[in-house]
Amino acid sequence: MNNKKYYQCKECGLYYPDEKFAKKCWVWCKKHKSCNLKIIKYSVKIIKN
Repeated sequence: MNNKKYYQCKECGLYYPDEKFAKKCWVWCKKHKSCNLKIIKYSVKIIKN
């Protein structure tokens, strides 16, 4: 998308511009079966055509 690379959480499917936040999200989601607002505030919305 716009020549930018995004990383996706393998548990909840949210996208992040930085791999470290995608990994933090994945670890949290896997452990707690929920999302963490302090992490997901860094997620980005991907619009697919």
